[in-house]
Amino acid sequence: MNLAQNPMPPNMPNQAAQVLPLRDIKLPTEPGFWPLAPGWWLLIVLLLTLTAWLAIKWYRYRQKKRRWLEINQQLSALEFNYQQNKDQQQLLTNVSVFLRRFVKYQLKQDMATTLAGSSWIAYLNQCDQSQPFTAYEAALTAGVYQADCQYDAQGLLQITRKFMQKQVMKPTDSTQFNPAEFAVLEQHHV
Repeated sequence: MNLAQNPMPPNMPNQAAQVLPLRDIKLPTEPGFWPLAPGWWLLIVLLLTLTAWLAIKWYRYRQKKRRWLEINQQLSALEFNYQQNKDQQQLLTNVSVFLRRFVKYQLKQDMATTLAGSSWIAYLNQCDQSQPFTAYEAALTAGVYQADCQYDAQGLLQITRKFMQKQVMKPTDSTQFNPAEFAVLEQHHV
């Protein structure tokens, strides 16, 4: 007999009707959700890192925005007082003091506040290439001590506001500014 014709071994009788006692094949269970594969862990870490970074950026932006709103409110109070009194000398004094406090407490440049004359104006101008404070050099240096100094009050307020906004909203360390310190100083000096 040829094995190709009969697949059964020669010593076994034809037992096609007989069933062998075999159990069903049991497949292994599908891998569960837990533990996660390393790729998922990497994705989770990346997403958490991105979320934390975005939260920190948003928080810092909110701090800067709040800081700018407080400073702008104080500048608006100076402008309102000027509109009520039309006293250019008082406005010049208030803006000069306000600029020095801003440089000392916002920019953390204690030594810059001791500058006087053209070196003070040069310091203020170094932050902007258009040199906006040059037009007000006489007013901000000697005009504070003179009885009658003529200058463009609205222009000074405008460049002061732009200067401060640019400095506050630029990327800086968020620990530089303490709003409580600035508010206390505002009460004592204005």
